[in-house]
This record gives sequence, C-alpha cells and structure tokens, in this order.
Amino acid sequence: MKRYNDYDVFAWLYNRELGFYGNSIFPFLKIIAGDNLPDGARILDLCCGTGQLVKVLCENGYEVTGIDGSAKMLQYAKKNAPFAEFILGDARTFKLSAEYDAVFSTFDSLNHIISLTELEQVFENVYKCLNKGGIFIFDLNMQKHFETNMRGTNYIREGQKYLYIMRNEYDEQKKLGKYTVTIFQPKDKLWKRSDIILYQTWYPLEDIVFSLRKIGFTSIKTHAFTHQRKLQEVDENSDRVFFYAQKH
Repeated sequence: MKRYNDYDVFAWLYNRELGFYGNSIFPFLKIIAGDNLPDGARILDLCCGTGQLVKVLCENGYEVTGIDGSAKMLQYAKKNAPFAEFILGDARTFKLSAEYDAVFSTFDSLNHIISLTELEQVFENVYKCLNKGGIFIFDLNMQKHFETNMRGTNYIREGQKYLYIMRNEYDEQKKLGKYTVTIFQPKDKLWKRSDIILYQTWYPLEDIVFSLRKIGFTSIKTHAFTHQRKLQEVDENSDRVFFYAQKH
C-alpha cells in the first residue's frame, strides 16, 4: 500500500465499475451509527476512493472530508463530490485535529493494510481526529471471503471501448489475497494494456477488537453484511463484517 501507482492506474476503472458500493452502503451506515450520527455531522471518509460515498453523504446534509493516498482517485472524487473537501494522505500516517463526529472507511479499504501494526496506526490516527463521543465505522473482508471468493476466480467484463480481466489468488500460508487486473483501452487505433496488482489480507475478529480497545475505543459492536445486503449477527460464515467503535 505504500506505493499508489497501481491505485492511480486503477482509478478510472474503479470510478466506472465499482463506485456503486458507496451509493448503496449509506443506509446501513445510518443503521449501525444509530443515534450517534447527528444531522449535519462532520464526517471523514477514510480511503474515500473516487468519492461516491462522499457524494451521498453531502447530499444528505453532512459536512464531509475525504482522504485517500491516490491522487488520481481524488481527481475523480472532486468531480463526483465538488462540495466536499479532499486531502491526499496515507491512512497509516495522516494527522488531523479532533474535529470529526464520525469516520467511515468502507469497501474493505483497510484490508489493504497488510500488517496489524500498521492497522493499529490507522486506528490511532482515527481516534485522534474524532471528537469526544465520535464514532468509527469500517468494514473488512474476513477469513471466509479469502477462502471462498479469492481462490483462483476470474472475472471478465467488456464495456464500451474497454475490457478488463480480474484474477484473484489466495496464499493461505501468507494470508494474502492478490488481485491482478489487466485493462485494455483503445489508443491511437491500437489497444493499450495496463496491468495492476493489489493485495489484501485478513485479521481475526478478536485481534481487531483487541486493537481497537488498545487504542482506547469502547462500545465496540460487529455486524455481518450478507450478499443479500442485510445486517445480521457475525458467525464463522461471515465474509464481510462492519465494526463500530466509539471514542469516549
């Protein structure tokens, strides 16, 4: 995750093909937040990508800042959500003053943090930028996802004037998921090929909860997010989990 070149190359495809998640996830964030997300709250969208969730949050009356490590992602985000503030920054090293009522990080963005030490750095940075009573909601792909959805699956999509292939691999010993994306786009009567490699890992639920408490978060709750887009109790078959934590 320290190098953002692949994320820059991936940005236009993410904006075109994957932004739907930001559009659909807001109602569930509201449910998870409960009464702790007041009208007009100041929200930080961490790893905001191309800004689709930021756009929805702005449309619902929140004051929103988006932060992402990819400059190209933020170029699209500024077009998608022109009334928001955007910051170029790394989730592991950003420093903001305590002025946010909520921090969201969605679409398994934090699975791209490959070590628990660095994930705890993210948690600490989030804690420091929250107001007292502020909330942190994020989702993560869990072990089940890597063992079922990452084992040698291929996805091919042809769009207007582009084609891309996504290949998934999972190294069980290293707990490392690898996404290889090959993109073909027309350029000067030929087709230009771009190859992108992105990595994710997973963490045991108990390790995540322990790390959140270690940083100082309390009132920690978990919700499984199903393929039918419903929230339910977490169990061993949960492949995506939302975490809720609060700064007291």
